[in-house]
Amino acid sequence: MMSPKRAVADASRFGAVDRVFDPAALIALLDGAKPMFRAAKSVLLDRLALEQASAALDVGCGTGADVVEMARRMPHGAKATGVDASEAMIAEASRRAAGSGAGVLFRLGDALDLPYPDDAFDVCRMETVLQHLADPLLALREMARVTRPGGRVGVLEMDLGTVLLDHPDRAVTQTVLSANADSMAQPWMGRQLPRLFREAGLTGLSVDPIVILSGPENFRAMIGPAVARLREEHVLTAEQARDWWSGLSEREDGDGFAAGATVFVVAGTRPTA
Repeated sequence: MMSPKRAVADASRFGAVDRVFDPAALIALLDGAKPMFRAAKSVLLDRLALEQASAALDVGCGTGADVVEMARRMPHGAKATGVDASEAMIAEASRRAAGSGAGVLFRLGDALDLPYPDDAFDVCRMETVLQHLADPLLALREMARVTRPGGRVGVLEMDLGTVLLDHPDRAVTQTVLSANADSMAQPWMGRQLPRLFREAGLTGLSVDPIVILSGPENFRAMIGPAVARLREEHVLTAEQARDWWSGLSEREDGDGFAAGATVFVVAGTRPTA
């Protein structure tokens, strides 16, 4: 059984990676979550028509894997750029992309004030960033601004209000899942995307809700900080927390573990007039 003490990375801290004691823990959390998002990532890339793009941007690029994949889908000579507010993430993305042969660039930048002129890109992409922002609509408007008229904007976001877990203690589980959702600035971002896209002036929307399933280790890494906070705030007693972890372990040991959430993939076009 994986000890809850190993769940040290707190996903709610992605908005301040460079101020976290150990950014490497958040990078490891991203790496561990990649398999869960594979199908949703593919849907997003399919919606963006990258095969016709000469310049594309990934906002909040993290470790850069998606920027490399964008470049591979684009025509020869095209450029994919990743921007992130974290120096640690940009350094890691640059290190990983070195020698890949892909036409990629990385730079520091704020999603709420992108360091690019109007109409600079044919495609603009973002994944699980808006849930951390105080003003997600401003970020979408920035994405639309740097996308040329007729270009495509796409976002993948979790909806933490849809997180599910099969656990024998329904009451404590609901408390834990609610605390996990409330740790994010925008826990319902997934379901809000279609409205925000329209408010940002984007049209011709496609909306794909996709259920993703989590393995036990990734789920523990995601939920562990919420359980710890509930203990620190005396919402849960030490006994309740211990019993809850034990109930989770019983599901794992019996090969009956089931956990997941709904992510939303929304894409639209910047109008030509």
